[in-house]
Amino acid sequence: MTTLFITGDDLDFRDLAKSAARQVTPKLSDKALARIKASRDLVDRILAENRPAYGITTGVGSQKDYKVDPAGAARYNAKLVKAHATRVPGPKLTDPEIRGALTFLANQCARGFSGVSREMAELVTSAVTHDHLPQVDAQGSVGSSDLVPNSQIATWLMGLPDAVKHNLPRPKETLSLINNNAISLSVGSLALTSTEKLLDAFDLAGAATLEGFRGCLPSICQAANHAHTRQGQARTAHRLRQLLQDSLLWQPGQSHFLQDPLSIRFISQTHGAVWEAFERTAEVWNSELNSTHDNPILDVPNGIAVSVGNMDAARMTLALDYLRLSLARMCDMAGDRIHKIQWPAFSGLPAGFAEDSAVGGVQFLNMGHISAALITQVKMDASPVSLHSVGQVADGVEDTASHATHAAFRLKSQLDSAWTVVTLELMTAIWALARRRIKPADMGAAVRAAYEIIAPKLPIGREGEEVFDLGPFVEALRHGDLITKAFTAASCATGARRGELPSNS
Repeated sequence: MTTLFITGDDLDFRDLAKSAARQVTPKLSDKALARIKASRDLVDRILAENRPAYGITTGVGSQKDYKVDPAGAARYNAKLVKAHATRVPGPKLTDPEIRGALTFLANQCARGFSGVSREMAELVTSAVTHDHLPQVDAQGSVGSSDLVPNSQIATWLMGLPDAVKHNLPRPKETLSLINNNAISLSVGSLALTSTEKLLDAFDLAGAATLEGFRGCLPSICQAANHAHTRQGQARTAHRLRQLLQDSLLWQPGQSHFLQDPLSIRFISQTHGAVWEAFERTAEVWNSELNSTHDNPILDVPNGIAVSVGNMDAARMTLALDYLRLSLARMCDMAGDRIHKIQWPAFSGLPAGFAEDSAVGGVQFLNMGHISAALITQVKMDASPVSLHSVGQVADGVEDTASHATHAAFRLKSQLDSAWTVVTLELMTAIWALARRRIKPADMGAAVRAAYEIIAPKLPIGREGEEVFDLGPFVEALRHGDLITKAFTAASCATGARRGELPSNS
């Protein structure tokens, strides 16, 4: 298995997702081990001198003014873990989410600001690949340190043989394990990985809708992008042209209208804006993955422990709010297209894509109803989390919080609905292509690849004979290689119709 070297400086959310899926094995780099030793040596000096230092020789939270005897500091740290590990009824974290949290913790240790021992850092790193992970509650965090679920993970860590062997936790190490946003960052990283693939799927579905609707392609031409400075729009329009390469739609007389409805005409503009939101969120996320959320931090050059507020996660929450609002807009427009492509006045096809004058067709499968219900859920999950107050906790010492964990779980929930929405758009577009009897050879390369996978599995002409199940189609798009095959087909297109405007457009 490939090794993921943990340096503290360059962890990407995609790497964390691979670690969470056990596709790579994390290992602390030599540079990280040197940093860890230097910061631990400073903790030991503070203890030896019995200097006042938050969380090292004092209590924590509202008990910050209480002294902790260095001789009993290790015992205090062990009790502190269990004191914060209160069980909360409700949903549990998945194993990948726990592995992702441990991967972040290893990276935080590697930065050399936390003051943990080498033994603790190596314990955390090796635990990522442990075969039997604990049950961890998904609720109980206000997002300015995921104290409760982190403490449940830490309680499990302290029971592992290597922890017992090395008398862990040592002074200060408990805070390093629990006073951070590992859960928020893990859930968010896995959601971002899915989001990136979802945006690919929406671009593919958008191209398929243009194909199935017989859309007007000047809306994605280079001239449209030269007239504006939107980088996301330009990239998305270029991608759509690539996905539609070799399509007969580029030829004169193929478009249904001179100008399409806005939901179709705005695909590159809206998708481009969502890609920009994703890129900004990913930038924030990678920055946070390579930051120290711990308190206090060890300032090794100056030989002191510094109390900080770096566990604040407002930046993360704001970024996720931005992304979720963007995804809601994308799904809303997809819903409009799902309706328009089935609407005879716009598509020119029979109601419900029924064959000839027969009653029936895709309308029997309630694509519009289902998409409307799911888009409503997507919008509900888009509600900004950053507007909510935490109130007063920890005797008023902790009087604000960002709710980053809530924001991350809302993105996860939103994605579950969004994946079905994009599947519905792609399926409906393919249904329209089948009803128009467009030959696969006359479709864009990427659309053709998707059509050849999906169309044979649709009950076209057999609607209503059996109960239709969307599940396999969503699964194939979300977790299969359908998207990869479609984009590969586009990159290997012959170039017979290269995705440029017909001469009379």
